[in-house]
Amino acid sequence: MKTIEMAWRNLFRQKRRTLITLSALIIGLCGVVVFQGYIGSLMRGFRDSTIRSGIGHLQIAASAGYFEDGEFNPFAFQIKDAESIMDGVRKEPEVQAVFPSTGFTAVAGFGEKSVTLLMKAYPAERMYFTPASGPSSAPEDRFGLGTMIAGSLAAPGQEDHIVLGETAARILGVSPGSVVTLMAVLPDGALNGRDFTVSGIYRASGRDKIFAFTDYDIAMSFTSLGAAPVIHVLTKDIREVGAVAARLPPGVVFRTWHDLATYFVQVNTMFGGFLNVIRAIILLVTLFILANSMNRIVRERMREWGTLRAMGTRKSGVLLLVVLEGCFLGIVGSALGVALGSGVSILINQAGGLPFVTDGQRIVVRILVSGQSVWLNLIPAAMVGALASFLPGLRAVRLTPSECLRQV
Repeated sequence: MKTIEMAWRNLFRQKRRTLITLSALIIGLCGVVVFQGYIGSLMRGFRDSTIRSGIGHLQIAASAGYFEDGEFNPFAFQIKDAESIMDGVRKEPEVQAVFPSTGFTAVAGFGEKSVTLLMKAYPAERMYFTPASGPSSAPEDRFGLGTMIAGSLAAPGQEDHIVLGETAARILGVSPGSVVTLMAVLPDGALNGRDFTVSGIYRASGRDKIFAFTDYDIAMSFTSLGAAPVIHVLTKDIREVGAVAARLPPGVVFRTWHDLATYFVQVNTMFGGFLNVIRAIILLVTLFILANSMNRIVRERMREWGTLRAMGTRKSGVLLLVVLEGCFLGIVGSALGVALGSGVSILINQAGGLPFVTDGQRIVVRILVSGQSVWLNLIPAAMVGALASFLPGLRAVRLTPSECLRQV
C-alpha cells in the first residue's frame, strides 16, 4: 500500500514535465474518443436503417432453405399455420410488430420497353416512404423503404398498384398513374400477367433500379400463394431479440438481423479495424515517449533508489515502484484524454453535431460517448505505461546500493 502511495506522489514531483510527457497520449486519445463516438453513432444509425429497410430484427421461415434462395422464389417455402405463429409472437411483451412478406421476380413492360424487377410485398400499413421534404426516419413499427419523390403509396383495397424505383421508372418512361404490365412465372410453369398502376416513384441509392414494392395481399393474389413464406418481427429494443427468439415455437427456423445484415457487419468490422489501428499507433507513440521519460526519471533518481536499497527495500520493491509510476502515468494520461474527448464531444453535440451525407440527404450525427470508450482506452494505456517503465526499472535495480549512491 505504501509503495502505491509513493508511486502516486512521485507523479506530482514535477507536474510540468509529467503534463508535457502525457500530452501526446492526452491529445491522441481525445481524438480517438471523438472519432469512436462519431463512428459509433454513425454505425448505430446505419444498423437501425438496415434493420428497417426490409430485414427486421428477426425473420421466421419454414426452413433454412428460404434464407438461401427463397426471397424471390417463395413457392417452396410456405409456412404452415403462419397466422397462429404470428398471433403467438404478437403476445410477447418485447415485440413491436409482426407481419408477413413475400417476393417474386417479374418483368415489367410499358410500351416497347421492359425491365426486370425484384418485387417485395409487405402489408401497406408496414411500409413507409419518406416524403421528399419530410422527416427522414420511419415510425418504429414500419419499414423505411426510401424517399417518395412522386406520387404516394396507395391505400389497401385500391386497384393493383406498384411503387416503382426512380431508375426503373426512367428506363420505362413512366410516371405516377401510368399502367405497367407485370409478367411472372408461377410454380407450375404457367406465366401470369396483370396490369399494375404506378402509384408512386421512390428513390433509394443502389435499389431503385431493380426493387419495386406492392401490397402483400395483392402479391399473394398475383402469385397464388396460400401462405406467407417469411414472417418479420420488430422488437421494441434490439437487445430483446435473443429473448424473443428463445420463445419461438418449435419447428420454425429463424435468423436474427445480425445473421442477415452481412453488409452492415462488414462495414462495422472495417471501421472497428480503423479504430484499432489508430489506437495502436497512438499507444506505440506513447510507449516510446513514456519509455524515454522513465529512462530520464530513473537516471535522475539513482541516489533515491540507492537510499531505498540501503534501507532494506528489495530489488522487486524498487522495480514495482518504478513500474507503478509508469502505470499511473498511463492511467492519468488516458483519463485526461478520455475526459477531454468527452468534453469536446459534448461541445460538438451542443453545436449541432457533425454533418454526414447519404443517398443525397444531409444528416447530422451526434457524438456518442459510452463507457466502452473509457475501458478500451484506459486499460491499454495503463499497460503501455507499465511496459514503458519496466526496462528503466530493471536498470535501477541492477546496480548495488553503493553504486547508486555514487551517481551524480
